[in-house]
Amino acid sequence: MKNEIIKGSLSSPIRGILFDVERNNFWINSWGDKPENIDVALEIVKSYMDKVPKLIPIYSHRYIPSPLNEIGNPVYSVHQTDIIYYGKDLWDYFNIEFGNKMQKDIAFNEIKTNIPFWSELCE
Repeated sequence: MKNEIIKGSLSSPIRGILFDVERNNFWINSWGDKPENIDVALEIVKSYMDKVPKLIPIYSHRYIPSPLNEIGNPVYSVHQTDIIYYGKDLWDYFNIEFGNKMQKDIAFNEIKTNIPFWSELCE
């Protein structure tokens, strides 16, 4: 059962994006022209998502992008394609999550914004 929870948490961001592509007409320019056929569109997105950095779950719908060996990766709050920064790094996230800081007080100008795809969705 724990393995299923972990697998579900790892796949949740991609499932949410696919849901919004299928049900909410979500599409970004970097995927190219959107096909009329939704099955083709979903295959394009799945293929694209295989190439972006994986998100590692921290807690609930808070994620940090891999690779984990990089210092200063931002923490994202991810709900389908509603993706926002929830900490400029892991330490910042912990301060926000445990009430020592407000999310609105993140030093947004200091956030690492070169995470492929995920940074694009936060802009």
